Amino acid sequence: MKAIFYSPIARASPLQPSGVSRVAQLLVDALRSAGCEISTPRLPRTFDAGGDSALQKACRTDSVAAASILLSEISSGRKTRPDFWFTYHVYYKSPDWIGPIVSKELGIPYIVAEGSHAPKRALGPWALGHEGTTKALQHSSMLLAMTAFDRVCLDRVAPGKVHDLKPFIDVEPYLLTYTQFRQSRSPARLLSVAMMRNERKLASYQLLAQALDHSRGRAVQLSIAGDGPYLPQVRACFAPLSDFHKIVFLGEVSSVKVPAVMREADVFVWPGMGEAYGLVYLEAQAAGLPVVACRDRGVPDVTVEGETALLSQPANALALASNIQLLLNDLELCRRMSQNAKTFVTDQRNLTKAGERLRMLISRVVH
Repeated sequence: MKAIFYSPIARASPLQPSGVSRVAQLLVDALRSAGCEISTPRLPRTFDAGGDSALQKACRTDSVAAASILLSEISSGRKTRPDFWFTYHVYYKSPDWIGPIVSKELGIPYIVAEGSHAPKRALGPWALGHEGTTKALQHSSMLLAMTAFDRVCLDRVAPGKVHDLKPFIDVEPYLLTYTQFRQSRSPARLLSVAMMRNERKLASYQLLAQALDHSRGRAVQLSIAGDGPYLPQVRACFAPLSDFHKIVFLGEVSSVKVPAVMREADVFVWPGMGEAYGLVYLEAQAAGLPVVACRDRGVPDVTVEGETALLSQPANALALASNIQLLLNDLELCRRMSQNAKTFVTDQRNLTKAGERLRMLISRVVH
């Protein structure tokens, strides 16, 4: 099977700190594992972070022109005719104007992974992006929902077309990292890995600082891997804790070095408020780290509550602190969750399993 892969939000890359680029690359790898021959032509991106209607119109114009050029290249034989079109991450900030045009003209299936639909955006600064997203989702042959949260609205906009494809990772780098849960040491080593690029990330860092302020019964070392424009604010919220806990800022850590950083930790702690899901949770579990996080958005889709992770309600610092202390005070629980975490990801959320799932689903619409 031949397919064109397109992401209107970001190009696929395994090395970018951006989660969307890495998920895009994982999907390309999984499609190849499924036996697909993937083409990734350079096409316009449509991402609009600020709600600029002029930018959205320009993106639509560029996209329509790119679709026309691509169809001409396919018609002339300069590019191979695909058996289906696969788009990753369609939502009001990154609509797909190209895939629906090309797939309709060629009469091929149009598949979308990690689409989302937000009716409240029908009016306002992203109205055009919302319109394009709605049309693309409705045009689709199949929608692959990566979280239960997104599935709710997808089922409403395209009933009968939605199937689950849970988040996954390449587990190989983390198999070398994994060891049986570390012996109790003082201070216990906690790890957070998250960029500091927006207010949502800052809110999680602030909640984590509040939780550690409530956890002064036992000193810990928290290593923070991440960087971004909100670094000064993040440093400020942890500064008052330095008289008791040890806070280590590692800066931005490349994806290839994350496994080594995880090897030095005992527990992965990241509230994850508002997270779409977070590949880092899967990476931490593959490395054998129990997870402490919030029960918000897509976090339950990448953990197994009570078995690999302790989850608490969002914005509840006391509950987050309680779960941190529970793990630190129960070595046997940590050991059990460590093994469960590794087993969960390596057995269920690996590239091979994702490829098998994709092969089965694609066969339903590509003949």
